[in-house]
Amino acid sequence: MKLPNTLKCPVIFALAMALLASCGNDDWKTTDEVEILSESKSPDGKYIVTVFSCSGGGAAGYVYTNINLREASETLDQRDFLLGEHLWNSFSDITVDWRDSVNLEVTYRFAGDHPDYKTKNGRTVPKKGNVKISYILLPTD
Repeated sequence: MKLPNTLKCPVIFALAMALLASCGNDDWKTTDEVEILSESKSPDGKYIVTVFSCSGGGAAGYVYTNINLREASETLDQRDFLLGEHLWNSFSDITVDWRDSVNLEVTYRFAGDHPDYKTKNGRTVPKKGNVKISYILLPTD
């Protein structure tokens, strides 16, 4: 069956929209497996910092360890992290220390010595909310 020209564009557009809609789904919110490795409240109780490990992604798969900082009233969002930009297993030996209610110190190391770890995941978040975050990068083993 041949479609008339007047129907081709709307049909192609509808198919493209259906494909694009499925690409931006949020399945990870319910399928990621998150393990909390450590968690602590700021001295005034307004913020929570969580060191966690996350795995998911089905056959393609990913596993990463990172840090989340949020207000105490918020739930953990494993995609809102302080180290790096990607879901790479790039960090290890992560520890956190509240210096006071608005200063957090993070100590960590890169999981490997490959230059891509440093190039792709060198970003850190310097401040979140009222909390200033300082970082200590340990030498790679």
